[in-house]
Amino acid sequence: MTIFVNSLKRIFRNKVQIFFILLFPLAFTTLGFIGQEPTVKVAVIDKDHTEFTADLTRNLKTKAEIRHVKEEEINNDLKTLKVDYVVVIDKGFTDNLIQGKNGGITSYSVKESNFSKPVSAFLEQWLSHARMVSEAVGHNQESFYKEFSNYDQHGAIQLKHKLAVNEGAERTRSVLGYLIISMLYTSLIVGLFIIFNKNNHTLYRTLTAPVKIRTYMLQIVSSFLFVSFIQISFVLLILKYVYKLYLGSAGLSIFVLLLLFSLVSVSFGVAISSISKNTIQACLIGICIVAPLAMLGGAYFPLDFAPDIVKTLSNFTPVSWVIHGIEKLLHGDSLTSLVKEISILLMFSIIFFLLGTFRKADIAK
Repeated sequence: MTIFVNSLKRIFRNKVQIFFILLFPLAFTTLGFIGQEPTVKVAVIDKDHTEFTADLTRNLKTKAEIRHVKEEEINNDLKTLKVDYVVVIDKGFTDNLIQGKNGGITSYSVKESNFSKPVSAFLEQWLSHARMVSEAVGHNQESFYKEFSNYDQHGAIQLKHKLAVNEGAERTRSVLGYLIISMLYTSLIVGLFIIFNKNNHTLYRTLTAPVKIRTYMLQIVSSFLFVSFIQISFVLLILKYVYKLYLGSAGLSIFVLLLLFSLVSVSFGVAISSISKNTIQACLIGICIVAPLAMLGGAYFPLDFAPDIVKTLSNFTPVSWVIHGIEKLLHGDSLTSLVKEISILLMFSIIFFLLGTFRKADIAK
């Protein structure tokens, strides 16, 4: 563990390395937000607390970012742009709606702004369909919930819901694609670290002790994997709680998948050190390899409309498989269903690691 601890000390002693490990990925991921529509901030004050109003709130979350405000502070929060649209649902609203009565729901927005109109239109459509269902079942409460649930699953409202979720998933995919690219770039620090140790003879001095080259490399890789754990945790927390990036219920699974990809990226850095004679060469080779890997893997943009030859080539990049995994997680798949993606990522990490340690075995002799 001595090599592991000393590597961590050397990594965090260098302020430039800390910048590239923590701040560079965060800054790079912001490119994924460029060209995205700003999110509407909506507050729902639900005094009715029924199954219908809870379902309404859940569906509003697919169209906007839900904020919490107090009723007496609505005007002030609208003026300060804390929220763009507020919905107040009075007690008894659901019963009145089922009975065919109007009223019981009030919306507030900034009069001069058209920003919240899509949310307003969605709300009006939702209530209109609810009234149609209520009338069709003869204003029976039990039948209303049953029929409206079926309509929500098979009707136009569900179609809107899926489109909205896909929009959030597309933005998340784009942002995480840039995070994956930044992880590959920061993995070059591993290669530079190993080359520096070789050039200043630290590697040779270490190998004069009873330490095998595989043990040395494993501890170096382990130290950078620990750093990757910190990197991914820091960036995802900022993206989720500061940038409000949509992760759905897949946040933890995406975190685990990115940790697995960090094994690939660190091993990639080890492989770069093996084919480079000095730090300048390592940087040039790394940059020249990362760019096509990211392009072919679909990290910059989806490959849906790419030629078949490009799609075929993308299967030979680890980036493509981690992107596929993220897309599946965002659309409801579980981490355990990604057996193929995880297996291939592990295979890439083993190949890169063996490439990086093969030539160093000669040094150990």
